[in-house]
Amino acid sequence: MRHYVLTSLGGGLFFICSWFCLWVIAFYFLVDPALAILFFPFALRLGITLHTASRYWIVIYGTEWGLILLLAKALNDLPWWPILIASILSWPVLWFARRYYYGDQWRQLFIMAAVIVSTAVINVVMVMGFRSIVQLPLSPMGMIFLISVTGGLMLVPTCYLLWSFLFNRSWIPLTVALISKPLELRHRDLCLYALLFIANILLQVNLPDELSRFAPFCLAIPIIVLAFRHGWQGALLGTLLNSIALIAARSDVSNMEITDLLLSLSAQSLTGILLGLGIQRQRDLNTKLSSELGRNQVLSRQLIKTEESVRRDVARELHDEIGQNITAIRMQASILKRVELTPVTQQCSSTIEQLSLNIYDTTKGLLSRLRPKTLDDLGLAKAVEQVVCDLKLEDKGIEVAMAWGRYQPLLCDTTSVTLYRICQEALNNIAKYSHATEVIIELQIDQQIRLQIEDNGVGFKAEDAFKGFGLRGIRERVEILGGQCSIVSYHRDSFQENASQKHITNTGTTLAIILPLT
Repeated sequence: MRHYVLTSLGGGLFFICSWFCLWVIAFYFLVDPALAILFFPFALRLGITLHTASRYWIVIYGTEWGLILLLAKALNDLPWWPILIASILSWPVLWFARRYYYGDQWRQLFIMAAVIVSTAVINVVMVMGFRSIVQLPLSPMGMIFLISVTGGLMLVPTCYLLWSFLFNRSWIPLTVALISKPLELRHRDLCLYALLFIANILLQVNLPDELSRFAPFCLAIPIIVLAFRHGWQGALLGTLLNSIALIAARSDVSNMEITDLLLSLSAQSLTGILLGLGIQRQRDLNTKLSSELGRNQVLSRQLIKTEESVRRDVARELHDEIGQNITAIRMQASILKRVELTPVTQQCSSTIEQLSLNIYDTTKGLLSRLRPKTLDDLGLAKAVEQVVCDLKLEDKGIEVAMAWGRYQPLLCDTTSVTLYRICQEALNNIAKYSHATEVIIELQIDQQIRLQIEDNGVGFKAEDAFKGFGLRGIRERVEILGGQCSIVSYHRDSFQENASQKHITNTGTTLAIILPLT
């Protein structure tokens, strides 16, 4: 009970000060005490009530009713009772909306819009019978509705931002470690927003009449900037700054200018919020897409890791089982050859022994492609050197130079296998199609992994780069691991069209791979 009383007293005092200050600002702008109440004070009460527990509503409404009666006593010509009834009738609307005021921002903003429009209609219905309080060119109904909606668009989302900042975020306890950290202010953003605000006010005050039509474009700049940086919350802040600039720059305005300003305030508030919502929605989708891509990348890495693990186990089992069986077959054929000396037996034994050797060689080649044993035993560099030997590149007149990074032990198994597969496929393509005489393989490892394979062969056309399964498989595997793959090839036939170019040195293919160091 004590906590409730203290909170009610403190909140009531804050509401009184805020309500009266906003009424003074609205009265300066509209020069009408009754319309001033419908403008900012009623909007403030909507925003605070919508984000406050229902047990405190009696304090908020009681304070507002008392302020209305005090103003009626101070201003004898103030028609207070229709305004008071409009305030009372807004209670059930807010009570009904409060039951559904939960969920994501889209749902809450929709409830805010419904509350603003509903209370604006109530204000119109209650005050329509007193046309004498409205001396404006627009019809009383339209003006009252415009005033109520404009104030609601400006203040109700602002109350939501304050409520979300104060009560819907996790506050870190003030510890010694936190105190020791220096306060970090985003000076660049603060200076940018201050300059935009000052420039906006200066433009509104000093802009010539013949250039007044360009004022809305000036007002849109801070809204767009803040919406791009901070979503719809930033756009709302930009509209508030613009509203302050518009109200501060106008004095002794006519009735028609007041209508134009109200329309401008409503339009920019609504446009800013919708623009910010669109930008924030796109940003949320991008964040979700990045999260899904990261998740898919992790799953793909795990899939590659599992695939290589299965390859390694299958290769080991096949090597052990087939190697033992082939050795046993050869021993049995050798025994048969010594025991049976008939020509037919000798020939059959030799044939069996030769076939077993053929099976062994074929299986050894398949096992090397399935999972190179050299990669597990001696590392990446030796495994690639074994590929060079197996392809007999030196016998084909292809000289291979290799430069390996010094931190190969930092490579995980998945990365090592990927680099090996890339080198294997690239060297195989070079041996078959390039007609090259020199190949350079360079691996650099620092913050990321860079592999470059360069040859001086005939190259190929750019449109044929990823037609084959080999290069396409390399690109897909690299992209799965979060890397980049680029191929630059200078096709020799493309230079033959120009007869003046007889000495072509810029030929060959360069395969560049960049992988993250994980």
